[in-house]
Amino acid sequence: MASFALLTSIIISATFTACSKEGDTIYQSPPEDLPAQTPLVTVVYDPDALGDRSYNDLVYQGVEQAAKEHGLRTLQLSPSSRQEGLAYLENLFTDLSTRQDTVRRLVIVTSPAYDEFLRKNNRRLENNPRADLLYLETRTPLEGKGSTLYIPYYGAMFEAGAIAAHFSSEMLLVGANPQNESVKDALQGFRDGFATDIFPYDRKKTLNVEYLGSAADEGFSIADTTAMKFLIDKEDQYVLPLLVPVCGGAAGVFHRMNEILQFCFIMGVDVPVVSTSCPFSAVKRMDRAVAQCITQWLSADGMPKHQSLGLAGDFTGVEIHTVNSLMSIAFYGELTDEILKAAHDEAVRKEAEYEK
Repeated sequence: MASFALLTSIIISATFTACSKEGDTIYQSPPEDLPAQTPLVTVVYDPDALGDRSYNDLVYQGVEQAAKEHGLRTLQLSPSSRQEGLAYLENLFTDLSTRQDTVRRLVIVTSPAYDEFLRKNNRRLENNPRADLLYLETRTPLEGKGSTLYIPYYGAMFEAGAIAAHFSSEMLLVGANPQNESVKDALQGFRDGFATDIFPYDRKKTLNVEYLGSAADEGFSIADTTAMKFLIDKEDQYVLPLLVPVCGGAAGVFHRMNEILQFCFIMGVDVPVVSTSCPFSAVKRMDRAVAQCITQWLSADGMPKHQSLGLAGDFTGVEIHTVNSLMSIAFYGELTDEILKAAHDEAVRKEAEYEK
């Protein structure tokens, strides 16, 4: 584990050396041909978040894409605990508030786990006109210095829910927890889309919801054995033609275990998952959104104080996967362009209403 002292030495060093530790805390881009005055983007993630093949990996990719395009240095920090993440932030804010150099620096915070710290401490960065802050996945703008970004998921999940009702009359929604804002919006969007009367049905629709955790930062990871036991238990408890996992990196574990067990179909969430058991995915193009924010930060106008980038702007969406499965072949055959357009247009309209 990288120590607090190690992080301090990395942050205050004038020359950054390459450092990458899989499963540890420091992910740093090589400094070849980058002068000391090159802008630096530092990202602080949820504990053990990188490698989730979902939201956090998309943020990572967006940062690195922007760095490659604009020639930036990056420092990506994946702490092993919330306490370590808070220590990283305290160190960063202390350093940035006292710096006197001319290097532009952007700190990106990906998680509501650090919300209280950010809202109490962001004004400390006002002492440094070359330091800035971007807080992801919150609807509430920061008072004082810093920008916020929210990717509303209601619309894409509404569209997915409408399509899912066309696929099956029985669903199980698995949320990370009932407190996280993005998870709540996604679940509500899916519920509303599943219940919509865009398409007439003669059958009764049944939607069950369960959670993996209770606090806002819980339920986004799960052990393989726990996921396997969950699937086995739920197969006994419910009829499971389609499972919808809105739980970050835990969703990938469910997909992997289901490839072994073949219990049900599982919808992809956040990233497209193409397999015989995944007929379609709701996607959150977080990489594109983060890259756009970094480009804005580098511009003369800077980042907006707050922005919301959703379905209408193609920052979220639904992708249909064509795979060789008898059930899914029948499903795809019934999904006409007219049906898909109707679901999409209604989802855009509903998201606009929901976000008012």
